[in-house]
Amino acid sequence: MRVPSPSRPAADLRTHARRRTRLRPVKLVTLHKRFIEDGSAVDLSSGGARVRRYGKGTLPPSLILLDEAEGTLRAAFVVWQAHGEIGLRFAGPAERMPPHELSRLAGRFYAV
Repeated sequence: MRVPSPSRPAADLRTHARRRTRLRPVKLVTLHKRFIEDGSAVDLSSGGARVRRYGKGTLPPSLILLDEAEGTLRAAFVVWQAHGEIGLRFAGPAERMPPHELSRLAGRFYAV
């Protein structure tokens, strides 16, 4: 039985334990590896992430999360959107990004 606590309220439906990050820079990328927008990972777990968005455009239902700190890509589904943040459920393991693709997609981090 799930017991509510300050760190895991009753409305929390996560199946994986989360770990807070220090606003880790990420990029949202299409499944064809085209840049959508910058963001910051707020929480990460083995099953998903909460990302603060820096754009206001419409997102596709599935995308790739580029973790710039680790140089990895993870396919994901958008499961919720609210107040400039999105919840992602990972659709597979993280993959190392080839250096030439990393330099093409990763770059300066701009927050407005």
